[in-house]
Amino acid sequence: MTPQHEVMECYEKIAPLTGRMLELARAGDWDGLVQLGQQFRSYVERLKGIELAEPLEPLQLARKQSLLSRILAADAEIRDIVTPELAQLSSMLGNMHRQQHLNHAYGQ
Repeated sequence: MTPQHEVMECYEKIAPLTGRMLELARAGDWDGLVQLGQQFRSYVERLKGIELAEPLEPLQLARKQSLLSRILAADAEIRDIVTPELAQLSSMLGNMHRQQHLNHAYGQ
């Protein structure tokens, strides 16, 4: 497989994967989202390791741009969903930490 085809294969795998990740985020399936996130990262790492000796052909480049637009749109929406959840989790952890200090200080 040529490096150009390998690059395109990665983008072809990542685009539907981010779509499924978005569905899981919308459903609040955080465990499923984490699992698919690991697959996502493995494809991204694979992409980083590919060295192109020649640029993508015009049709490949157009397809890559289309896939990348889908990937980035899904990623942005996932972040919009996940960010408030992470902030709430951080707040809850902070409250638990403060409660532990109070319990320790006043010996509950």
